[in-house]
Amino acid sequence: MDAIKLPEGIFTCPSLKSLVLNGDIYFFDASEVLNVYLPSLKNLKVHSSLVDAEEILSGCPALESLDLDLEVCCLKIPKLLQMPRTLKSLTFSESGFYYAETEEIYLREIYIPSLEYLNLRIETPEEVPIRVSVMNFPIMVEAHLSIEEWAENVDWMLELLQALSETKVLALKDRTTDCLFRAPGFAFPEFHRLVNLELDFPCFNKCFLLNFLHNCHLLERLLINNSWFPTVELEYNGPIPPTMVPNCVTSHLKSFEYTGYQDSADECEFIACVLQRGLVLKTMTIHLKSNLNQATKDDIVMKLSAIPRGSTICQLNFIGQNPK
Repeated sequence: MDAIKLPEGIFTCPSLKSLVLNGDIYFFDASEVLNVYLPSLKNLKVHSSLVDAEEILSGCPALESLDLDLEVCCLKIPKLLQMPRTLKSLTFSESGFYYAETEEIYLREIYIPSLEYLNLRIETPEEVPIRVSVMNFPIMVEAHLSIEEWAENVDWMLELLQALSETKVLALKDRTTDCLFRAPGFAFPEFHRLVNLELDFPCFNKCFLLNFLHNCHLLERLLINNSWFPTVELEYNGPIPPTMVPNCVTSHLKSFEYTGYQDSADECEFIACVLQRGLVLKTMTIHLKSNLNQATKDDIVMKLSAIPRGSTICQLNFIGQNPK
Protein backbone atom coordinates (compact mmCIF):
# COMPACT_ATOMS: atom_id res chain seq x y z
CA MET A 1 0.00 0.00 0.00
CA ASP A 2 1.27 3.46 -0.90
CA ALA A 3 1.87 6.05 1.79
CA ILE A 4 -0.98 8.44 2.45
CA LYS A 5 -0.51 12.19 2.25
CA LEU A 6 -2.55 14.08 4.83
CA PRO A 7 -4.36 17.32 3.94
CA GLU A 8 -2.33 20.40 4.82
CA GLY A 9 -5.20 21.91 6.77
CA ILE A 10 -4.73 19.40 9.57
CA PHE A 11 -1.45 21.04 10.50
CA THR A 12 -2.82 24.57 10.78
CA CYS A 13 -6.04 23.80 12.64
CA PRO A 14 -6.27 26.28 15.56
CA SER A 15 -8.67 24.17 17.64
CA LEU A 16 -7.00 20.74 17.29
CA LYS A 17 -6.06 19.35 20.73
CA SER A 18 -5.00 15.73 20.04
CA LEU A 19 -3.26 14.18 17.01
CA VAL A 20 -2.10 10.63 16.25
CA LEU A 21 0.14 9.95 13.23
CA ASN A 22 0.69 6.22 12.89
CA GLY A 23 1.91 4.15 9.93
CA ASP A 24 2.67 5.07 6.32
CA ILE A 25 1.55 8.67 6.34
CA TYR A 26 3.27 11.95 5.55
CA PHE A 27 2.34 15.61 5.31
CA PHE A 28 4.70 17.14 2.78
CA ASP A 29 6.87 16.24 -0.20
CA ALA A 30 10.61 16.88 -0.23
CA SER A 31 10.09 19.77 -2.62
CA GLU A 32 7.44 21.45 -0.47
CA VAL A 33 7.69 23.77 2.49
CA LEU A 34 4.84 23.56 4.97
CA ASN A 35 4.37 25.72 8.03
CA VAL A 36 3.02 23.69 10.95
CA TYR A 37 1.17 25.67 13.59
CA LEU A 38 -1.14 23.94 16.06
CA PRO A 39 -1.56 26.44 18.93
CA SER A 40 -4.07 24.31 20.90
CA LEU A 41 -2.44 20.90 20.47
CA LYS A 42 -1.89 19.20 23.85
CA ASN A 43 -1.39 15.53 22.91
CA LEU A 44 0.71 14.24 20.01
CA LYS A 45 1.63 10.69 19.00
CA VAL A 46 3.97 10.13 16.06
CA HIS A 47 4.81 6.54 15.06
CA SER A 48 5.73 7.07 11.41
CA SER A 49 9.13 7.08 9.73
CA LEU A 50 7.79 9.44 7.05
CA VAL A 51 6.95 12.33 9.36
CA ASP A 52 9.50 15.08 9.96
CA ALA A 53 9.64 15.28 13.77
CA GLU A 54 11.53 18.59 13.81
CA GLU A 55 9.00 20.23 11.52
CA ILE A 56 5.94 19.25 13.51
CA LEU A 57 7.37 19.84 17.01
CA SER A 58 8.41 23.37 16.09
CA GLY A 59 4.76 24.27 15.48
CA CYS A 60 3.27 23.00 18.75
CA PRO A 61 3.81 25.74 21.36
CA ALA A 62 1.41 24.27 23.97
CA LEU A 63 2.20 20.56 23.73
CA GLU A 64 1.90 18.67 27.05
CA SER A 65 2.06 14.97 26.05
CA LEU A 66 4.36 13.56 23.35
CA ASP A 67 4.78 9.95 22.19
CA LEU A 68 7.50 9.96 19.52
CA ASP A 69 8.98 6.91 17.81
CA LEU A 70 11.95 7.59 15.53
CA GLU A 71 13.02 4.87 13.13
CA VAL A 72 16.60 5.49 12.06
CA CYS A 73 16.11 3.71 8.76
CA CYS A 74 14.19 6.74 7.49
CA LEU A 75 15.89 9.09 5.08
CA LYS A 76 16.01 12.16 7.28
CA ILE A 77 17.40 11.74 10.79
CA PRO A 78 17.80 14.92 12.86
CA LYS A 79 21.29 15.48 14.24
CA LEU A 80 19.72 17.68 16.93
CA LEU A 81 16.25 17.10 18.29
CA GLN A 82 14.89 19.45 20.95
CA MET A 83 11.85 18.35 22.94
CA PRO A 84 9.24 21.05 23.66
CA ARG A 85 9.73 22.62 27.09
CA THR A 86 5.99 22.64 27.72
CA LEU A 87 5.81 18.84 28.05
CA LYS A 88 4.52 17.05 31.14
CA SER A 89 4.72 13.55 29.63
CA LEU A 90 7.31 12.25 27.15
CA THR A 91 7.56 8.80 25.59
CA PHE A 92 10.52 8.74 23.21
CA SER A 93 11.80 5.74 21.26
CA GLU A 94 14.70 5.59 18.82
CA SER A 95 15.99 2.39 17.29
CA GLY A 96 17.47 0.80 14.17
CA PHE A 97 20.77 -0.12 12.57
CA TYR A 98 20.85 1.82 9.32
CA TYR A 99 23.09 4.77 10.09
CA ALA A 100 25.99 5.41 7.79
CA GLU A 101 29.31 5.40 9.60
CA THR A 102 30.07 8.86 10.89
CA GLU A 103 31.85 10.57 13.76
CA GLU A 104 28.97 12.99 14.27
CA ILE A 105 26.94 12.79 17.47
CA TYR A 106 23.16 12.62 17.33
CA LEU A 107 21.97 14.82 20.20
CA ARG A 108 18.54 14.73 21.81
CA GLU A 109 17.86 17.60 24.21
CA ILE A 110 15.35 17.16 27.03
CA TYR A 111 15.35 20.48 28.85
CA ILE A 112 11.90 20.22 30.43
CA PRO A 113 11.59 21.35 34.07
CA SER A 114 7.82 20.64 34.02
CA LEU A 115 8.23 16.98 32.99
CA GLU A 116 6.42 14.49 35.25
CA TYR A 117 6.55 11.27 33.19
CA LEU A 118 9.42 9.96 31.06
CA ASN A 119 9.66 6.74 29.07
CA LEU A 120 12.93 6.64 27.15
CA ARG A 121 13.92 3.77 24.85
CA ILE A 122 17.11 4.09 22.80
CA GLU A 123 18.94 1.35 20.94
CA THR A 124 22.07 2.87 19.43
CA PRO A 125 24.06 1.30 16.61
CA GLU A 126 27.67 0.67 17.46
CA GLU A 127 29.09 3.00 14.82
CA VAL A 128 27.07 6.14 15.64
CA PRO A 129 26.82 7.60 19.16
CA ILE A 130 23.60 9.12 20.44
CA ARG A 131 23.67 11.47 23.38
CA VAL A 132 20.74 12.61 25.48
CA SER A 133 21.34 16.00 27.04
CA VAL A 134 19.20 16.79 30.09
CA MET A 135 18.58 19.22 32.90
CA ASN A 136 17.14 18.35 36.30
CA PHE A 137 13.51 17.25 36.49
CA PRO A 138 12.40 18.65 39.88
CA ILE A 139 8.78 17.39 39.73
CA MET A 140 9.35 14.04 38.01
CA VAL A 141 6.95 11.31 39.18
CA GLU A 142 7.71 8.29 37.00
CA ALA A 143 10.64 7.38 34.73
CA HIS A 144 11.34 4.27 32.62
CA LEU A 145 14.73 3.85 30.92
CA SER A 146 15.56 1.24 28.30
CA ILE A 147 18.93 2.19 26.83
CA GLU A 148 21.29 0.08 24.76
CA GLU A 149 24.51 2.07 24.46
CA TRP A 150 27.41 0.46 22.61
CA ALA A 151 29.76 3.41 22.88
CA GLU A 152 32.33 3.43 25.69
CA ASN A 153 31.30 6.83 26.98
CA VAL A 154 28.19 6.47 29.14
CA ASP A 155 28.62 9.72 31.07
CA TRP A 156 25.35 11.05 29.70
CA MET A 157 23.52 8.09 31.24
CA LEU A 158 24.93 8.95 34.66
CA GLU A 159 23.88 12.56 34.13
CA LEU A 160 20.40 11.32 33.27
CA LEU A 161 20.18 9.34 36.51
CA GLN A 162 21.26 12.43 38.43
CA ALA A 163 18.60 14.50 36.68
CA LEU A 164 15.99 11.93 37.75
CA SER A 165 16.93 11.99 41.43
CA GLU A 166 13.56 13.47 42.45
CA THR A 167 11.39 10.83 40.78
CA LYS A 168 9.05 8.64 42.81
CA VAL A 169 9.01 5.67 40.41
CA LEU A 170 12.07 4.43 38.49
CA ALA A 171 12.40 1.44 36.16
CA LEU A 172 15.72 0.51 34.58
CA LYS A 173 14.88 -1.91 31.80
CA ASP A 174 16.59 -4.07 29.21
CA ARG A 175 20.28 -3.25 28.74
CA THR A 176 20.30 -0.13 30.91
CA THR A 177 21.83 -1.87 33.92
CA ASP A 178 24.27 -3.59 31.56
CA CYS A 179 25.56 -0.14 30.55
CA LEU A 180 25.87 0.89 34.18
CA PHE A 181 27.76 -2.32 34.96
CA ARG A 182 30.33 -1.45 32.30
CA ALA A 183 30.67 2.18 33.38
CA PRO A 184 33.79 3.16 35.34
CA GLY A 185 33.28 3.32 39.09
CA PHE A 186 30.67 5.96 39.90
CA ALA A 187 28.48 7.00 42.80
CA PHE A 188 24.71 6.62 42.48
CA PRO A 189 22.83 9.87 42.98
CA GLU A 190 20.72 10.38 46.08
CA PHE A 191 17.10 9.53 45.30
CA HIS A 192 15.20 11.70 47.75
CA ARG A 193 11.61 10.71 46.90
CA LEU A 194 11.94 7.28 45.26
CA VAL A 195 9.36 4.81 46.60
CA ASN A 196 9.13 2.30 43.73
CA LEU A 197 12.19 0.78 42.01
CA GLU A 198 12.22 -1.82 39.23
CA LEU A 199 15.50 -3.28 37.96
CA ASP A 200 16.12 -5.68 35.08
CA PHE A 201 19.45 -7.39 35.71
CA PRO A 202 21.68 -8.91 33.01
CA CYS A 203 22.91 -10.99 35.93
CA PHE A 204 22.26 -10.41 39.61
CA ASN A 205 24.97 -8.50 41.44
CA LYS A 206 24.63 -7.83 45.16
CA CYS A 207 27.22 -5.03 45.27
CA PHE A 208 25.52 -3.08 42.47
CA LEU A 209 22.13 -3.42 44.15
CA LEU A 210 23.33 -2.50 47.65
CA ASN A 211 25.15 0.58 46.35
CA PHE A 212 21.91 1.62 44.66
CA LEU A 213 19.71 0.97 47.71
CA HIS A 214 21.97 2.93 50.05
CA ASN A 215 20.89 6.02 48.09
CA CYS A 216 17.16 5.19 48.01
CA HIS A 217 16.22 6.29 51.50
CA LEU A 218 12.42 6.07 51.28
CA LEU A 219 12.03 3.02 49.04
CA GLU A 220 8.84 1.03 49.74
CA ARG A 221 8.61 -1.35 46.77
CA LEU A 222 11.45 -3.20 45.02
CA LEU A 223 11.00 -5.38 41.93
CA ILE A 224 13.95 -7.29 40.44
CA ASN A 225 13.84 -9.20 37.18
CA ASN A 226 16.80 -11.54 36.73
CA SER A 227 15.50 -13.48 33.74
CA TRP A 228 17.10 -11.61 30.84
CA PHE A 229 20.56 -13.22 30.44
CA PRO A 230 20.59 -15.78 33.27
CA THR A 231 23.87 -17.43 32.22
CA VAL A 232 25.90 -14.27 31.62
CA GLU A 233 28.33 -13.03 34.25
CA LEU A 234 29.32 -9.38 33.98
CA GLU A 235 32.00 -7.63 35.97
CA TYR A 236 30.67 -4.75 38.03
CA ASN A 237 33.14 -1.87 38.09
CA GLY A 238 31.60 0.01 41.00
CA PRO A 239 32.89 0.30 44.59
CA ILE A 240 32.37 -2.16 47.43
CA PRO A 241 29.15 -1.12 49.23
CA PRO A 242 29.07 -0.06 52.90
CA THR A 243 28.80 -2.91 55.39
CA MET A 244 25.64 -1.62 57.06
CA VAL A 245 22.20 -2.57 55.76
CA PRO A 246 20.56 0.17 53.62
CA ASN A 247 18.22 2.32 55.67
CA CYS A 248 15.33 1.76 53.28
CA VAL A 249 15.46 -2.01 53.92
CA THR A 250 15.16 -1.66 57.69
CA SER A 251 12.64 1.16 57.88
CA HIS A 252 10.63 1.60 54.66
CA LEU A 253 10.62 -1.45 52.37
CA LYS A 254 7.15 -3.05 52.41
CA SER A 255 7.10 -5.12 49.22
CA PHE A 256 9.86 -7.09 47.50
CA GLU A 257 9.40 -9.19 44.37
CA TYR A 258 12.11 -11.19 42.62
CA THR A 259 11.66 -12.95 39.27
CA GLY A 260 14.07 -15.49 37.82
CA TYR A 261 15.50 -16.72 41.14
CA GLN A 262 18.27 -19.30 40.61
CA ASP A 263 19.70 -19.59 44.15
CA SER A 264 23.16 -18.16 43.51
CA ALA A 265 25.18 -17.13 46.55
CA ASP A 266 24.57 -13.42 45.89
CA GLU A 267 20.83 -13.96 45.49
CA CYS A 268 20.52 -16.04 48.65
CA GLU A 269 22.52 -13.56 50.74
CA PHE A 270 20.41 -10.62 49.59
CA ILE A 271 17.12 -12.44 50.18
CA ALA A 272 18.29 -13.36 53.69
CA CYS A 273 19.28 -9.75 54.37
CA VAL A 274 15.86 -8.43 53.37
CA LEU A 275 13.99 -11.09 55.33
CA GLN A 276 16.05 -10.66 58.49
CA ARG A 277 16.43 -6.88 58.47
CA GLY A 278 13.20 -5.80 56.79
CA LEU A 279 11.38 -4.63 59.90
CA VAL A 280 8.28 -3.31 58.06
CA LEU A 281 8.25 -5.83 55.20
CA LYS A 282 4.74 -7.07 54.37
CA THR A 283 5.27 -9.31 51.33
CA MET A 284 8.16 -11.05 49.62
CA THR A 285 7.38 -12.90 46.38
CA ILE A 286 9.97 -15.17 44.78
CA HIS A 287 9.46 -16.37 41.20
CA LEU A 288 11.56 -19.51 40.81
CA LYS A 289 13.44 -19.93 37.53
CA SER A 290 11.35 -22.19 35.29
CA ASN A 291 14.26 -24.41 34.20
CA LEU A 292 15.01 -25.57 37.75
CA ASN A 293 14.06 -29.17 38.52
CA GLN A 294 11.49 -29.95 41.18
CA ALA A 295 14.01 -31.16 43.76
CA THR A 296 15.95 -27.90 43.46
CA LYS A 297 12.77 -25.85 43.77
CA ASP A 298 11.73 -27.75 46.90
CA ASP A 299 15.17 -27.22 48.42
CA ILE A 300 15.03 -23.48 47.72
CA VAL A 301 11.59 -23.12 49.26
CA MET A 302 12.62 -25.01 52.38
CA LYS A 303 15.88 -23.07 52.77
CA LEU A 304 14.39 -19.59 52.29
CA SER A 305 11.34 -20.39 54.42
CA ALA A 306 13.62 -21.25 57.34
CA ILE A 307 15.28 -17.82 57.40
CA PRO A 308 14.15 -15.78 60.45
CA ARG A 309 12.08 -12.72 59.59
CA GLY A 310 12.49 -9.29 61.08
CA SER A 311 8.86 -8.43 60.38
CA THR A 312 6.11 -10.33 62.19
CA ILE A 313 3.62 -9.63 59.38
CA CYS A 314 5.84 -10.65 56.44
CA GLN A 315 4.28 -13.14 54.02
CA LEU A 316 6.72 -15.17 51.92
CA ASN A 317 5.28 -16.39 48.61
CA PHE A 318 6.80 -18.66 45.96
CA ILE A 319 5.72 -18.70 42.30
CA GLY A 320 6.66 -21.53 39.96
CA GLN A 321 6.75 -24.33 42.48
CA ASN A 322 4.94 -27.34 41.04
CA PRO A 323 2.23 -28.68 43.35
CA LYS A 324 2.98 -31.97 45.06
